[in-house]
Amino acid sequence: MKRTKYLSLIILLFLGVTTRLSAQDKILIVVTNNKEVKATIAGKDTVVAGGYELSEVAEAYKVFSESGFAVDFMSPMGGMTYAEPEEKMKEVNKEFLSNPENVSKLKNTLAPSQAKAADYRAIYFAGGKTMWDFPDSKELAKLTAEIYESKGTVGAVCHGPAALVNVKLSDGSSLIKGKKISSFTDMEEKLFSKTAKYLPFMLQERLTSLGADFREAPAMLDQAVVDGRLVTGQNPNSTYSVAEEMVRVLGKTPPSRKWTDMSYTLAVAKAIILEGTVEAKAFYKAHAATNQLDEELFLSYSMYSAKGYLGEVAQNKGIALLEFGTEVFPQNAKGHEALAEAYHKQGEAKKALASIDKSLSLEPDSESAQKLKKEIQE
Repeated sequence: MKRTKYLSLIILLFLGVTTRLSAQDKILIVVTNNKEVKATIAGKDTVVAGGYELSEVAEAYKVFSESGFAVDFMSPMGGMTYAEPEEKMKEVNKEFLSNPENVSKLKNTLAPSQAKAADYRAIYFAGGKTMWDFPDSKELAKLTAEIYESKGTVGAVCHGPAALVNVKLSDGSSLIKGKKISSFTDMEEKLFSKTAKYLPFMLQERLTSLGADFREAPAMLDQAVVDGRLVTGQNPNSTYSVAEEMVRVLGKTPPSRKWTDMSYTLAVAKAIILEGTVEAKAFYKAHAATNQLDEELFLSYSMYSAKGYLGEVAQNKGIALLEFGTEVFPQNAKGHEALAEAYHKQGEAKKALASIDKSLSLEPDSESAQKLKKEIQE
């Protein structure tokens, strides 16, 4: 009888241990419940579809699941959630939506009251139209603090860090005070957001006011910031990096990532801006066999940088970006014209004339190039 009793006890203990081990391999992905939000389009106030940024869910899910983690989905109110509409669906998003379980879970998300912190090793906040519900959920803030104080990892990308502004630890201190952090920046908000007029607050400004050590990279470049068990990313292009860094913090190795045209193109631009042209050329050469540099995207980013639209750091490397772009895409007349304009602003008349002549040799009827040449010659 005693033997049977002890055996039963051992089995129960074993089941308890395996249950805890299984639970330790779970991550929560949190998305907004907002279906519609106010926005300004072409100067007119209107209502647009809200929801979560699908790629910020799908890319993180891919990294987490391929790293061996089970994933649950949560929203501030639980239940039905909505993805922001997309003009062109990414392959990773198609793959994510082809899984009926993912679709079902996002239609029936957990509410914070339905989850226990002990069941999850990490919580990750996807961006989208989160600013109106993430910060105000007391239950979500409490769960986040509990996961963090249980040695769990907290991650967020783009507008996802809005969930962190009201998270208080058990001693009453702010989770983010003194922490290195990133999010969608005030500059990116002004450049790309249609909802900026209606935001309850500017996210970068709020995070900074709460004592966070905000880290800002040039607009739309991939940036993940790690501070212990807090991992945050600046914009949608940072999603993979945030998820990968979270996996590393959790003690695992993330899967290798395939470049997309956009991610590779912005990686080359980032290398030029933050490392230098020599390093960027080495990176470009190393990927020559599968080169995915997008001509329009790279030159557009370079032109905006040179004009100062993407901040001082990018502007300082505007000429370097355009020089690289015109070397790689020598038949692009607009690229040569933009480089001529940048040289002209720097007072380098000889280089400016050489570039504008190259542009006009490709598009001799270009009125803007002809006008710029006259300005240079004056």
